[in-house]
Amino acid sequence: MAQMTLAVQIALPGENEEKHDKNKCPFCKEDAPAEKGVAVIGKDNNSKTLGDNLESSPDPDPKADHLYEDSEHGMYSAEAHHLICGNEILGDHKHMEKFLVTTTKDTSKHGKGFIEDELGDVPWDVNSSRNGIWLPSVPDMYRKTGGKAPDVWWGYQKKSTGRTSLRVKQKREIAYKVMEAEKLQFHKGSHKNAAKPERNYVKLGKEELDNIKKFVKYYSKECPTETNGKKRGTQPIYPPCGLATILDLLSDRLKMELEGHPRSWNYFISVLARECRDWFSEPGNS
Repeated sequence: MAQMTLAVQIALPGENEEKHDKNKCPFCKEDAPAEKGVAVIGKDNNSKTLGDNLESSPDPDPKADHLYEDSEHGMYSAEAHHLICGNEILGDHKHMEKFLVTTTKDTSKHGKGFIEDELGDVPWDVNSSRNGIWLPSVPDMYRKTGGKAPDVWWGYQKKSTGRTSLRVKQKREIAYKVMEAEKLQFHKGSHKNAAKPERNYVKLGKEELDNIKKFVKYYSKECPTETNGKKRGTQPIYPPCGLATILDLLSDRLKMELEGHPRSWNYFISVLARECRDWFSEPGNS
C-alpha cells in the first residue's frame, strides 16, 4: 500500500524544543496585512474565475498554450483545475475553513469561522492563479461547443436519446495520447472516485489539510500574540495570516502530482489518469 507523503513539511515542537517558535507560528508573521483580509473559500470555487486568473495573473498562463491537437481527433480542450479543490478538498474538510474566515461568516459546511470579526479573514483565494493549473480534457469534436452538438458524444448517452457515444476503449486511446504528449493528467470525471484512498488525489489533499489544521490549532493556543499572555485556547482568534503561505505551498506540491510522464504519477484525479499510469507501467508499453 502506498504511503501518504506530506506535501507541506510542518511539525509541532518536540519535547526538548521551545514550545512557541515565532518563525514558524502562523499568527506571528511580520508580513501580515495591515488591512482587513477577505478569504475566498471552497463554496466560492469557480472554474471560469480560476481560468481568468490564470490568464491575467502577473505571470500569465494562457489557455492557448495548453491546447493539444492531432490529425485524428482535432483540438483537445483544456480545463482549469483547482489544485486545492474548493468543493472536494477544502470545502469538504470539517475545520480548515474555520481558520480562514471570521465568526460572522459561514464555511462551506455551514459552520462558523474562528477569527475575530473586527480583524477580517485570512487573505487567501481558492480561485487564485497559484491554486490552478490547465489540464487536458475532451477533444472539441466529442463535446458541445458553440451551441452545436457533436456527432459522437464523449459521455454515456441513453438509447432513448438517439445519440451515439464513444466506447471506453476509444476514450482510453484518446486520453492516453494527450497525457503522454503533454505530461499532464486528464481532467474529466469525479476526482473522489479516481482511485483507491491510498492513491486518491482528494484523499491526499484532505490528509494534508488535517496536518495543517493540527499545526494552526496548536499555535492558536501557544502563541503570545494570539493569547496576549493568557492561555485562552478557545475561539475567536487573530487571523493566522501565515496560513495563506502554507496553503500556497500545498498548491505547489499538489501540482507536482499532476505533472510528468504517466509512469511517475502516484495520486490521481481521474480514472483515465490512473488507468494510463497502469498501462505505461506494464512491461513492453513505452
